[in-house]
Amino acid sequence: MLAQSEIDALLSGTIEMDQKDGGDRVNLAGIMNQPGEQPKNSGDEEKRIQTYNFWSPARFSKEQMRAVELVHEDLCERLTTSLPSFLRTNVRPHLIHMEQGRFHDFIKDFPPSTLFHIISLAPLPGHMVLTMSLNVSYLILEQRLGGKIEGRFKEHALTEIDQSLLRGLVEHMSGDLKGAWGKVVSLEPSLEDSTVNQHWVQMMMGNERVVLLTIELVIQGVTGTMSIFIPFNTLKPITNVLNPHIWIAGRKEQQQDPAARRTAIQTMMKAVVPVKVLLGNADLTMQDLMNLSVGDVIELDSAIENPLVVQVANKKQFYARVGKSRKHLGIQICGVYRDGQVQPDC
Repeated sequence: MLAQSEIDALLSGTIEMDQKDGGDRVNLAGIMNQPGEQPKNSGDEEKRIQTYNFWSPARFSKEQMRAVELVHEDLCERLTTSLPSFLRTNVRPHLIHMEQGRFHDFIKDFPPSTLFHIISLAPLPGHMVLTMSLNVSYLILEQRLGGKIEGRFKEHALTEIDQSLLRGLVEHMSGDLKGAWGKVVSLEPSLEDSTVNQHWVQMMMGNERVVLLTIELVIQGVTGTMSIFIPFNTLKPITNVLNPHIWIAGRKEQQQDPAARRTAIQTMMKAVVPVKVLLGNADLTMQDLMNLSVGDVIELDSAIENPLVVQVANKKQFYARVGKSRKHLGIQICGVYRDGQVQPDC
């Protein structure tokens, strides 16, 4: 246990320690990058201390970050093709920045009138958040409403019509988002909500650790950004496949085992299923049913020239003709039963 004076001396860097190999004494102030004499090692290089934020630790590994980067680089390439046809003008998206941290640290830098799009990534839990800078949003609105693009915009609150038009753009991008993630996992992106209420977004996302991807958008000489926030908990179920090697090689589809398939077919061949031939139907009153006696004839609703329906496991499957096979009655299959289809002429 160190005394307070020893702790103060340690922090001030006045304490030196001897090396085990008998080399020069090492000053702790130099190691901690505090004022004091810097130690000299064999390569005359300074020892640097890298800060680490325990409140917001890095939860995504380098490989996972690289995989997410590759996915969204592919997204940018897809948007380069799909957005011009939607906006009727050239668009050049480019991924320029990635970092991870807490959502509330990022959201406080956005203007109050920013529109946040909340997107689900079924079957993954949680939601991702997508937003675009206001200058790009205004330009897109002018383009979609047939206005003249001058590159100068006056900041104003987005109306319901503005928000609806921007939601249409995000819904258009959901197909590209699905395709970009297709090499890693099969997703069904869906726009759940769009809002300018930052407090609602922050309350929904909470204090999530997220990865922020910033995509630069260049539209008719105007440069803006599109920001995507993906929580760690959303990608946690697929962390085992979230690496660049799987993205480059492509997602492996489930392959059938030929031996297991043969065994399943052989087992299925031994299964016993009931087969019934429906001669026809008749409607009788309770009085007629009570008066039936030996020798009475019940008229059925089927004509003698029409084929009969064959049921397999209580499901209609075939048409057949009745005949005789040696000393037994038999049927001959003459067609396949399909709902809504006319009986075959057999």
